[in-house]
Amino acid sequence: MSVTLKKRHLILLISCLSICFFFTTKSNTLEKYVSDNTQIRYCTVNANDRVLNDEKRVAEIQQRIFEIHDKLSQSMVKVETGNSFASGVMISEDGYILTAAHVIDAVEKNFKVRLHDGSQYLAVCLGKDYTADYGLMKIEPLKKLVFSQLGDASNLAKDEACLMIGYPGSSEKDPQAITRIGFYKGITANDYLKTSCIMKPGDSGGPLFNLNGEVVGVCSYINKEIDGNFYSSVENVKKNWKRLISGETINHKKVNYDDSITEAPNTVNPFVLKGGKKTLVKVLSEKNKTIYKAVVEIRSIHDSSIEKITLGSIFSKDGYIVAKSSEIGEDQIYCTLYNGSMFQASLIGRDKDNDLAVLKIKTKEKLNSIDITTKQLVYVGEILGTVLNNERVGWSGIVGLEADIISTRNIGYLGVDFKQSGVATIKSVSDGQAANKAGLLSDDKIIEFNLVSIGDFDDLIKALSDTKPGQKVVITILRDDAVMNIDVVLGERDFSEHKHHIADNVITNRVKDGFPYAYAHDMPLNIDQCGTPLINLDGKVVGLNISRRNRVSSLAIPLEHLEKVLSQILRTPENDI
Repeated sequence: MSVTLKKRHLILLISCLSICFFFTTKSNTLEKYVSDNTQIRYCTVNANDRVLNDEKRVAEIQQRIFEIHDKLSQSMVKVETGNSFASGVMISEDGYILTAAHVIDAVEKNFKVRLHDGSQYLAVCLGKDYTADYGLMKIEPLKKLVFSQLGDASNLAKDEACLMIGYPGSSEKDPQAITRIGFYKGITANDYLKTSCIMKPGDSGGPLFNLNGEVVGVCSYINKEIDGNFYSSVENVKKNWKRLISGETINHKKVNYDDSITEAPNTVNPFVLKGGKKTLVKVLSEKNKTIYKAVVEIRSIHDSSIEKITLGSIFSKDGYIVAKSSEIGEDQIYCTLYNGSMFQASLIGRDKDNDLAVLKIKTKEKLNSIDITTKQLVYVGEILGTVLNNERVGWSGIVGLEADIISTRNIGYLGVDFKQSGVATIKSVSDGQAANKAGLLSDDKIIEFNLVSIGDFDDLIKALSDTKPGQKVVITILRDDAVMNIDVVLGERDFSEHKHHIADNVITNRVKDGFPYAYAHDMPLNIDQCGTPLINLDGKVVGLNISRRNRVSSLAIPLEHLEKVLSQILRTPENDI
């Protein structure tokens, strides 16, 4: 090698080291927290030169989600808003939180936020923009925090895979952040990003991530279509950063809902899947060569006259079928196979806790069955499909929350809104709900709940989490300096009248929650599609759908738990055959 060439290499090395030093010594400004675009999309992968079939592309998207998800989830922030929760994301190591303007509008100046590790902080509201629906909050952390960088929303391509993480559980006990997959579609006339990442009110303020792990949007609003999910672009955040940290309100006018979009450009990058969720369905359908033959349609009579129709899965070639118990009537149970053959079924047994029923048909036909004995683990971010009683997979999505964490149930409901600081003080009482019937009033301060001392809203939520609808409790209040004990029969939060939010205009299963062991996914099942198997990208069955829970999630029982429950049903003395 010549001396001149060696000098060139030395100069290049010094230049690279200088650049690295520059990027590691930036001051604590916005630039430190905005991606420098040296991610996968723009470096080692030359997407324009790659030709991937859909199956390989889907597998790569899944692998990328596995790689980035843990860090993304650690940057999540749960925001306390009265008697419920909203979402936010940490965007700096020193405590800046990005959320929606309408979330900030719902809280007082000082309020609680909870980080991924469970630590709680008092946050202060900073600047906001009501027109574009984004804003900043700030906490003073005791250590450097895990955060997500701001990305480039203007560079999103049509059908580019995205992730949304948020807290859709609203007022449930310790609602967990749930992850959803979607694909970018375009931008509205007033700069809102549209994706198929499904969301609902508790997600408000939550982040939309690209698969470089960067925040590109803020959860803002939805329309009635399941794919109508709109996010404020982070380009506005970056443009107005100094005004936001100074506490300025940039626009006072509320969001103008204009859902017409300009489609995103058809550029190519490693995370674009042309066709989006339809292509996910197509890829998973290729793995569904025989599994659908194990799915049966079940018709039964309930209360002597009401016909119920649902699906179930054959789990034994001897004719045993598992289905969702609450969707199976007591009389005239008939099962129809994929090929149209119909058989009368006998009810073998039920398990109330897991809402499972076992049926049996007798036939000389050769039956296909799902294998429930394999231990197929599932992981957050894993791409799955729901198998119905035909060759095409019905739905596709990802595991949004791991099993054994989401075994929540309906808890007792008071029907009040609370003021946000200090003791648990009632702000307003809903007509016809439990608190109203018992005589609780605005400005009552709850100081005890069933003899348990209540200091603030968190204490009350904890106390309510151990109750159930219809339970009688004693609430001790302070009213005008007088202490009073009031008996309250707790109610049940009812969204069936669809008067709270458009997101509640979803038909869910009557038994939709409270399962001992289940995981969540983001497939919007119909309520008659429970009892169906879920498959992964290898075509392996990994669980059984058990409920449509809400707009953004359905629940499934893992195989290892399903096998135990079915064995118990079959072992009961009355079921010995």
